Amino acid sequence: MFSVLVHKLPAMLIVAVLLISGATNALGRCPVPTKHYTTLGCEPAAEQNAQGCPLWFNCSMLEQRAHDKCYLFGKTYELHAHVPDEKVKSSCLALCTCQMNSRRAVAEFHCAHIDCPEFLSPHRAGCVRQYRTNDCCSSRQACGEKRTNLPRCTVGAVTYYEGERMQLPDDPCQTCICTQHFNASDPHGHTKCYTNACAFELIAPSVLAHGAAPVYYGNRCCPWEWRLPKANDRIRRDEGTESSNALEEWTVRDSCTYGNLTMSIGESLVADVTPVGIYQCFCAIPPMVHCTLTAN
Repeated sequence: MFSVLVHKLPAMLIVAVLLISGATNALGRCPVPTKHYTTLGCEPAAEQNAQGCPLWFNCSMLEQRAHDKCYLFGKTYELHAHVPDEKVKSSCLALCTCQMNSRRAVAEFHCAHIDCPEFLSPHRAGCVRQYRTNDCCSSRQACGEKRTNLPRCTVGAVTYYEGERMQLPDDPCQTCICTQHFNASDPHGHTKCYTNACAFELIAPSVLAHGAAPVYYGNRCCPWEWRLPKANDRIRRDEGTESSNALEEWTVRDSCTYGNLTMSIGESLVADVTPVGIYQCFCAIPPMVHCTLTAN
């Protein structure tokens, strides 16, 4: 068994550790990212469009959130309350406590960051790290002949050794551990598969409260970051389209609000080109705008 180091850090400083890979949608075949909605506990509409996406989500309960409480995975935490480590260990966090941030005037979690041995030393050639379900750190490693003799799993074009974490190409919001009983023809039936948790409520309560939009990057399950509205944001207008001000009054079911802008379904913002990459923001499933980041 490897030992781990635990460093106490404010939650707002640990964005980099929440690299939970996975698919950008959480509702079957819907191609639009929805993980931010399901993580926040928003309720999907029963009606779906032709792509299999809910027409909208009901997030009205977010308006009832108190500034002096913390929220995570549908549960409310009073000041000084602790989150069970089992809830956050897959995100490499521990000892999370709800505390008031007087500067931001909002309660937020302060957590410890788990430093696994594999974070602190280079990978040994000829070895594989082996994991348990939902754990942050590997529990052991197999090298040389021991690795050669391990059972293997094949997912798509990738082969894994027993104990390695596997990502499913058609549903990267799922992580599986390779075992000798893994059935590639029915990966979702494997008992060592689990749904990745998006722990952004641990690190982004203040930006959420100020109307930030989730930013998805690549084929990752969870929002990569959150983008606050900018004063120079503009709705992209194709020639011949009407301004939203000339259209009928929108409701929460057919429009998204982002800063001072109201966007109808299908509208997007003018792309925001930055040194980091290109941010493209859309109103696809109200009431929230979502963005994608394409790196330079």
